[in-house]
Amino acid sequence: MHYITLDTNTWIYLANGTEPVRLLKYIDNEVDKGNITILIPEIVVNEWEVHKDKTVRQGSIKHFNDVKIALDKILKLLGDKGEKSYISFLIDEKDDKDYFKDFIDNFSEKKKEVEGAVSENIKLVDELFKNKATIIGIKDEIYKKSGQYALEKKAPFKLKNSFADALILFSFLDYVKTESIENAIFISYNTDDFCEKKDGKKLLHPDLLEEFEKAKSKFYKIVGEALNTIEKDIISKEELALIEELQSENNWNDDIEFCDVCRENDNRINALYFNDRPLIDERNSEIIEDANQIEFSFGKDLPKSKKTGIYSLIEIGNCDWCSSEHFKCVDCGYINPVWEGEYNKQKECESCGLEYLISRKYSRDGMEDIEYLIPKLTQTCEKCGDKFDKDEMIENLCIRCEDEYSYRD
Repeated sequence: MHYITLDTNTWIYLANGTEPVRLLKYIDNEVDKGNITILIPEIVVNEWEVHKDKTVRQGSIKHFNDVKIALDKILKLLGDKGEKSYISFLIDEKDDKDYFKDFIDNFSEKKKEVEGAVSENIKLVDELFKNKATIIGIKDEIYKKSGQYALEKKAPFKLKNSFADALILFSFLDYVKTESIENAIFISYNTDDFCEKKDGKKLLHPDLLEEFEKAKSKFYKIVGEALNTIEKDIISKEELALIEELQSENNWNDDIEFCDVCRENDNRINALYFNDRPLIDERNSEIIEDANQIEFSFGKDLPKSKKTGIYSLIEIGNCDWCSSEHFKCVDCGYINPVWEGEYNKQKECESCGLEYLISRKYSRDGMEDIEYLIPKLTQTCEKCGDKFDKDEMIENLCIRCEDEYSYRD
């Protein structure tokens, strides 16, 4: 019996075709035969539900959309619908428009095949998770251990707050030790957090090496490489080299966000690219949660850490196609599109309801200046209906209405 665990991003790349789909089908068949047992930390199940549509399905067809746009532009140059293109006035040209249009039509059909294949892969992973896998719960001591690694800035906390990644890894290692399982396999594309680059190769980080040795388990960064230890030559050296090249060239991002404006108006899927921008947060007298402080799930009876202060930055995402703006709510992290009619007025976060004022001005030379502001939290007086700062309210009445009410008494 072979025991394997894939983290969330590895399931995503297996489903979207980054590695040969036959590997996913091989895992499914071997599970049915009783030769492989899949161990899945419960966090992976939750993350898969969040990302399987957005990241797997939409991400896999974005490339086709980009290529289709480029091909349509070329077709326009050739002259669509029988009209002559402007380049025909410059050179004598053979009319290849019909051939090229057939090529685009065939390409579009191939895109439909890819969409169908990805949908089938998602269904297969769903079936594995729901009916064919062993789900691993997260113990309190795993939260504590992950917290200790975070405080000591050990891998996987070298580059960023990777608390979920740590929970996935340590829950796997704890389970195989508790169940006395030897030679279990852990696979992750997350080489930035789990690996260290040495002599041009990415190897398991020294901070984690001892943990794997204690658990008598093995780490792999490619599914095919791991499965080759179970079924010899299930993937060729050439295929492994290609996958490794893709890993080194691409910045694997599980949290890619897509433009809601393009999706709504043109049924297009285009990525957002985020940058920090100054934010004016007028809630300077409010107590807000510290977004930069790690919160652990153990110690549930303790109050959450809070601070008095304001946010000074907000993440703004611009569409790589239509340039529409989106902002990530500083309180809840929800991605909100900014529609054309929503500038220079208050806009609520679509998730938590926090109010923003998004101001847009133009200079004399036509330069656009956009400013984000969170106004002071106000409360509506139940008697006069006006809005007031909280320090101007007594329970549900403003000071003036409260005085009038008290005077009548």
